[in-house]
Amino acid sequence: MQPSPNRLKVGLVTDVGRIDDGTFNQYAYEGLIRAAQERGLEVEVLQTESPVEYEANLRQLIERGCNLIVTIGSTRGPAVERLATRYPDVHFVVVDHEPLPETKNVTGLVFAEDEAGFLAGALAGLVTEKGTVGFVGGVDVPPVRKFHRGFVHGLAFTNRRAKVVSAYTDSFTDPEAGERAAAELMEQGADVIFAAAGASGSAALRAAAKRGAWVIGVDQDQWVTTFDDGQAPGAERLLTSAVKRVDQAVYTAVVQAAEGKLRSGVLHFDLTNDGVGLAPYHAADVAVPSEVRGKILEVTDGLRSGRIHTQVGPLGEDLRAGLIRRITAWNWQAALVPLLAIFTALVIGALFIGAFDPDVWAAFGTGFGAGLAAAWSSIVRAYAALFEGAFGNPARIIAGLQVYLQTGEAADLLSGIRPLTESLRISTPYIFAGLAVALGFRCGLFNIGAEGQYFIGGLASVYIGYSLKGLPWFVHLPLALGAGMAGGAAWAAIAGWLKAKTGAHEVINTIMLNYIAYRLADYLLQVGGPMARPGDFRPVSPEIEPSAYLPQFFPNDPSIRINAGLLLALAAVGIVYWLLFKTTVGFEIRAVGANPRAARTAGISVTRNFVLAMALSGALAGLAGAHDILGVLHFMPNAFFSGYGFDAIALALLGKSHPVGVLLASLLFGFLRAGAQRMQAPPAFVPIDIISVVQALIIIFIAAPEVVRLIYRIRAPKVEAEAVFTRGWGRI
Repeated sequence: MQPSPNRLKVGLVTDVGRIDDGTFNQYAYEGLIRAAQERGLEVEVLQTESPVEYEANLRQLIERGCNLIVTIGSTRGPAVERLATRYPDVHFVVVDHEPLPETKNVTGLVFAEDEAGFLAGALAGLVTEKGTVGFVGGVDVPPVRKFHRGFVHGLAFTNRRAKVVSAYTDSFTDPEAGERAAAELMEQGADVIFAAAGASGSAALRAAAKRGAWVIGVDQDQWVTTFDDGQAPGAERLLTSAVKRVDQAVYTAVVQAAEGKLRSGVLHFDLTNDGVGLAPYHAADVAVPSEVRGKILEVTDGLRSGRIHTQVGPLGEDLRAGLIRRITAWNWQAALVPLLAIFTALVIGALFIGAFDPDVWAAFGTGFGAGLAAAWSSIVRAYAALFEGAFGNPARIIAGLQVYLQTGEAADLLSGIRPLTESLRISTPYIFAGLAVALGFRCGLFNIGAEGQYFIGGLASVYIGYSLKGLPWFVHLPLALGAGMAGGAAWAAIAGWLKAKTGAHEVINTIMLNYIAYRLADYLLQVGGPMARPGDFRPVSPEIEPSAYLPQFFPNDPSIRINAGLLLALAAVGIVYWLLFKTTVGFEIRAVGANPRAARTAGISVTRNFVLAMALSGALAGLAGAHDILGVLHFMPNAFFSGYGFDAIALALLGKSHPVGVLLASLLFGFLRAGAQRMQAPPAFVPIDIISVVQALIIIFIAAPEVVRLIYRIRAPKVEAEAVFTRGWGRI
């Protein structure tokens, strides 16, 4: 609900504090008054002395006829939203708060505090002489955490040897606590102090400056407020301030309301629109020489352009992860539980093998010992066959290698390694499909439609493969691969768009799109259909041109089907890793997956990332289909069902939605699937379904890690990260 600009009356309710306290209360007031004077608006102001007065003050302004109310504080959002529901004709503007999507009469003003903090840290790193700087925080809320974490990362950017010591006052209105915090940090060696703690922080800066430390202010230019336009003692020690232009943000919101343009949701302010930054250096010019200023300008430009990232999440979480940090964060249990899940599944699979072997029961009829021996023999034969089917017979490989070295004849060697190559060939589409589902998971989306996208990718690639003739391979093959990716991407993007725009659940959408893909293939490939092979009684497509074939590793032995698709799959692992963890796009995808509301607060488009993540996911699944067409079959049958798309869900779960984890899980499933073919042949005679049982058990144990911990008496970690895979209907 938007107030009518013709009868706009604006109210301001401060957080605990006054309109002259040098904090957001004062800056919001100044921005409001500027807008009101320009637009001729009537203004009412109530100053909150105690938290218990806050909601009553809001109600009082509503009773006085204010239909646009500005207020301050990330902790005040719930009270505002309660009143917003009851008073739909009143529009609320809240500094440092992201409103719920369903509240249509609340606008949040949010800031990139991490960018301002990063600049403050970069400056501190260039100025410190002792190599220790300090941070004073007020209440541990997201804006303060973002200042803090940005400061830490900015310091590391310009001075890797320096360190940050910190203290929190747990209050924005306790000057004595601020002074104590500053003294504590200076005793620890800090010679630069940055404070983000309201009035508590102002006191900390004054105390630190008096003791000779360089200080950095926050929110507004504290040369004007805390140091009384440079007249207060210690003003010469103020380097600058990491400013949030709350006055400009409030001014913008009120002007938009006066023009009838204010909308609910979030207005985001960062370096790109000068919503945050550094204040002038004032009397501290001597401490900030031209080369330091130049460096800060470079950092500012890097942050503004996206070349430099603060590595701070929407809630102030630390997203920076070096090698040692990743190793310690991904503790031994993270690897141990999946390994034990695989081991346990194989043990249970062995019990099934023994239990369903008639020879074992016959042996038990002659004696318990004979039965156990027969069961052991059956299990060993089965898993030996599994190993040989997946890796080959080591004796045959060694013998073939000896013949090759002696005579140059490779036939025996190729025959020996054929099982290994087949395992890798089967693993290749698993890698593509697993990455597809994992990428969706990272954005909080459950792409259960990888199988349909695999189908569409296959259809697109086979059409380009057979319909274009006379092209050189270096043109034809990329076109066919690109068509497969584009087909899968477009098919998945439909579900992403529906999710983003209507809230329709992606699981339902992708399941339905799977059925459409199947029936579309039926229609196109039926005998006499638009893509059917002329003169063939089978529902298959024409064969693709040789120029669209994926190159084979062993072209002289057609029984070995491993091809260049494996190299593409390995490249895809690296590209997806780089995309997710080294780029702004990947950061936004992960931020939306972790908390879409917080991501929106940080200025990240949830809609765009839902569609983008699904499109990228579909492109990978489509590439899996293109691989099987261009590298293995060279035509498309009507029955193109592979199961890769559904197995991919298990791969993403097993690999914890990490590209390297998906690679390892894909290799495991590929080797199991290849080895299962050998298990059902003599002398094992084990049903191939046993491997399906083993795969299912692995997923069960991965999905329920507490079962594994209970079996092996492994203590659960105190805090275990939870990946958000999907959300309810209509919720983003």
